[in-house]
Amino acid sequence: MSIPATQLESCLDCIPKDIDRVVLAYSGGLDSSVLLHLLASGSHKYQVLVWHVNHGLQAMAQEMETFCRTRANQYNLTIKTSHLNLDSKASNLESKARQARYALFEQWLTKNDCLLTAHHADDQAETFLLNALRGSGSAGLRGIAKSRPIGQSILLRPLLEVPGEALSSYASVHRLQWFDDPSNVSDRFNRNYLRHHVMPLLKERWPGYLESIRSVVSIQVETQHALDELGAQDLQNLQRNPGRPDCLSIVDLGELSRSRQKNVIRYWLKHFDHASLPQSRLNQLIEQLKTRNDAMPMITGSGYDFRIYDRCLFLVPHGDPESLEESYDFNNQQLLKIETIGLQIERQSIMQRLKRKDSGQLIKLKFRRRAGTANPASHRLKRLFQKYKIPPWKRALTPQIFLDGELVDLWTRDLF
Repeated sequence: MSIPATQLESCLDCIPKDIDRVVLAYSGGLDSSVLLHLLASGSHKYQVLVWHVNHGLQAMAQEMETFCRTRANQYNLTIKTSHLNLDSKASNLESKARQARYALFEQWLTKNDCLLTAHHADDQAETFLLNALRGSGSAGLRGIAKSRPIGQSILLRPLLEVPGEALSSYASVHRLQWFDDPSNVSDRFNRNYLRHHVMPLLKERWPGYLESIRSVVSIQVETQHALDELGAQDLQNLQRNPGRPDCLSIVDLGELSRSRQKNVIRYWLKHFDHASLPQSRLNQLIEQLKTRNDAMPMITGSGYDFRIYDRCLFLVPHGDPESLEESYDFNNQQLLKIETIGLQIERQSIMQRLKRKDSGQLIKLKFRRRAGTANPASHRLKRLFQKYKIPPWKRALTPQIFLDGELVDLWTRDLF
């Protein structure tokens, strides 16, 4: 399938007019070499920076870097190189390399930058099929996004609707040079297996398969947008307290259909930038919502837990703060800072909460002792936890207010 050169050149029209610098993620392969040529040949006001990431995964990595540097110099463009030195024996190597690469981009790019990658229509079709084979839902079947935020910047894929054949034709006409990545021929990676063994059969049987997949992806984008709108509405309705975005009412959640329950939970996870639950665990969570109030089940996801307490579903991220001191004294200070949990408390605020006059009393903030340690105020403390409905997993991080050695209250503001 051929595409006129003028149509390829118009792909760069997607770059916003107010961008000062375009950063090209340049591997040295055919696709990014075409994009490099388009950038170098066009007239524009923005600067162009070529960025090559050396993953350190193969013997020819340094040779690839040298090739990229040579090409950039031939176009009189500035090149930046970065080294990741990943473990070539690690599992999910493709995914880890991609995550490390994009994390690097996100940290470095500024709001006046625009990052370009050379993903094209064949990449989109492969991603769609891979996600389908993994059992992805509507979100995964959207494939590769043509644009998305990345840190302070924006990521654009101007070639996403261009077939790989058109890029090969363009490279041939312009006599471009590129570097064939040796890893692209290895069937160790699922994408390569699909590219070398499955896609040719699809093309032979269904010549228009790229356009068909593009159409499905477009529909899935619209579908997911509608699901996100519904999820946002349901999430707002399920949050009893706007100041507590980490919990949902189980009673209200139970009034939704099962499909809407799943959808709002997926949306909730995405809202907090958490990975979605596998379908089996999501079904398990829906069943757990029917459990007794005192059973407090837990479903674990990637970096978070779902917990149930007081007829609410809580989303609890992993990684509680490291050791807290058992006791913190004001020592006549007006402000106490507990940096471990990012808390600042004024002495005046505590006295206002207690509705007492400040006559120089000794104020201490204490945290729950380790299990098995005697605590003379344990019964009073238990009643306070119940009064304020503090979930069990948050009790160790809840400051206890002691006035002249007596437990008088809990400090719950600014915590939950």
